[in-house]
Amino acid sequence: MTETKRAEEILKDIYEEALGIHDLNGACPPLSDEDQDTLNVFRKYFGERLSGLNVLVTLLLKKVQSPDQDIRRHQAQIQGGFAGRPLDTKVVAPFLKEMQFPSASESGWTTRTFEHEHPYTFDYPGNISPAELKHTFLRLVNSAQCRGHEYAHAMLLNILVLLIEMREKDRSLVLSRPVNLTVADVVRMLKQHHDVETSGVARLPVLSVNAILTVLVGEADRYRGCRILPLESHTSADSRSHLIGDVNILDGDGRFFEGYEIKHNVRITSNVIQNSFLKLRTTTVDRYYILTTYPHDDYREFDDDVLQIAKTHGCQMIINGVDKTLAYYLRLIEDTKSFIDIYVSHLESDPALNYQIRERWNDIVLNR
Repeated sequence: MTETKRAEEILKDIYEEALGIHDLNGACPPLSDEDQDTLNVFRKYFGERLSGLNVLVTLLLKKVQSPDQDIRRHQAQIQGGFAGRPLDTKVVAPFLKEMQFPSASESGWTTRTFEHEHPYTFDYPGNISPAELKHTFLRLVNSAQCRGHEYAHAMLLNILVLLIEMREKDRSLVLSRPVNLTVADVVRMLKQHHDVETSGVARLPVLSVNAILTVLVGEADRYRGCRILPLESHTSADSRSHLIGDVNILDGDGRFFEGYEIKHNVRITSNVIQNSFLKLRTTTVDRYYILTTYPHDDYREFDDDVLQIAKTHGCQMIINGVDKTLAYYLRLIEDTKSFIDIYVSHLESDPALNYQIRERWNDIVLNR
């Protein structure tokens, strides 16, 4: 059995143990009082700072698998170290995603703050933020290393039970579907939702635009005979999926009619526009939108780029803000309720979204 396969089996066995504890309301193996308090603080960042979770789970798994390994030495080039990133990429990240737990997209080590060539000792120089996360992460890693592989097993078991609890809580959450909202109400609520600070938030503007266009395709004369394509996953590259944008509308003949590239907190530049043009240049798309939540002062600065694309291709490219576009489109539909229903359905079903995002929606509705 390869080391990778063995790591997979160990992690799955510990997960099954954690699932049994959760389902039977059992007790986890105890940690020291200080470590239990530290873990209770660290858990706040499970859905917000995904890199820390991936790295910690990887290190604990390595300690269980290789008791003599100093898991603080997380890179092979560190004396006495091991390659943590490949273990995360091949085993931990796929496992966390499969179990519908929070996870970094590829590995926790893709974040520069965790990849410094220095052991995870208390003088680790990486700028892990906030400071509370750095302290708790280093505390747990060093405690697991000093107390040995059985303690690392207990710590990993505690973490998996917490993740299971989080997942089940998320599944049972009922999302609000408010009615009789004005356009201004909806736009304000969406802006607050798009501003939540957690992983997966960049997906929300895409879901918003998809929801309003789904309504418009069913109501507006311009879209008669058109259909909107299902959303791709958040990690799918347009070039791999042969789509021209995040949201794609086809005409009655199956040709691209409109495409929407949607950015979150990304400043639009001529380079962004040219990269988008590369996706559509071989199509006969009629209009192409590049929308962003970044607060641009004046989109007229891109008039030269837009004019050049119109001359060379014939496509009308429109650069605008997500909020402005939503406000305009919401005025064109018969009732904001139809938009809210689709948007909330996206929130319920999209795998890129975590519990914090869904819970935040209910908070916004309650306090509107």
